[in-house]
Amino acid sequence: MEADGALVDIHLEGHRAAFNAAFQSIGMDCVSWSGPVYNDLLGASDGTGEGLVAAYYQTVGWPVMLSTSDRPGFVRRVHAIKQEKLGALLRGDRVPLREDVKQVVADAVADGACVALLAGTQCTHAEELAASCVRQLGGGEGGLGGAVRVFTFALAPPEEQEPGEDPPTPMLSQMLSAAAGDAKQRAAMQLVCSWKSIGDGPQEGAGVGSKAAGLAVDPSLLAAGGSQQRISPEFLSALLATTGVPAARSLVVAASNPMLQAAATLGAYTVVVPRKFAGQGTFPAARTKFDGYGAGLCTWARLRQLLASAGAAGAAGNGKRLR
Repeated sequence: MEADGALVDIHLEGHRAAFNAAFQSIGMDCVSWSGPVYNDLLGASDGTGEGLVAAYYQTVGWPVMLSTSDRPGFVRRVHAIKQEKLGALLRGDRVPLREDVKQVVADAVADGACVALLAGTQCTHAEELAASCVRQLGGGEGGLGGAVRVFTFALAPPEEQEPGEDPPTPMLSQMLSAAAGDAKQRAAMQLVCSWKSIGDGPQEGAGVGSKAAGLAVDPSLLAAGGSQQRISPEFLSALLATTGVPAARSLVVAASNPMLQAAATLGAYTVVVPRKFAGQGTFPAARTKFDGYGAGLCTWARLRQLLASAGAAGAAGNGKRLR
């Protein structure tokens, strides 16, 4: 499950709220983005934080005290403050879980499903988001947060090798392409599990198994779209391999197209639960769409039925081809 969007509405409850707090902190109380305004800015900009600020002022007009040459610095300042505010919101668990999603996760865990969360696909505060999700799910021994696996999506550029140094460790793409079948799965599992976890020990209030894995990934594994880094099928394949569940028997619940596309490429069953105000968007890689969680919407019982039906259809198709 994609933590950014599917588990929490990181855009409206996180980024938007942090921007409004940033504007207030610099004395611009008159600037307060509503949900629809923020959604429009996402469509009118390049999707980056600085791009949203620039798009807003290009629409309503720049503050009169700003010269043209001062505008870029002002935009960077607002975005930097916004990042600080977002971190504070996450550390205080003030970016809430989406309504009824906790029950879906609880039912899946109770049914014996292996549930994994991926944080940081639409937020640079990946570790803070992951920790907040675990706490809100119920950290501590025996809590729901301790029953799910949590991974973070963190990009770190490869370091240049100094003369005389040992050769760098092979990149993830090389390791995956060098393996086949079970060997590929074991190699991916060993790689992901051995990389650095958040902190040197369990998170405060988190149970066994709730530690999030922070991965430094070769940028070549990420398909860049504009200024946004995107999840690649290779990256998602490595994480999926740690669960021991084949892609064809996996469900990926997400709110963003890059995550859905990567999952669809692997052959996983893709489900989109769009964030608020994004329900009219197009999600070509999603096989099923729900408008939210709870009765009549997305529940674990319905997800399990969808996966079972897809598996039965696939088996029937294979049988026809064999005959």
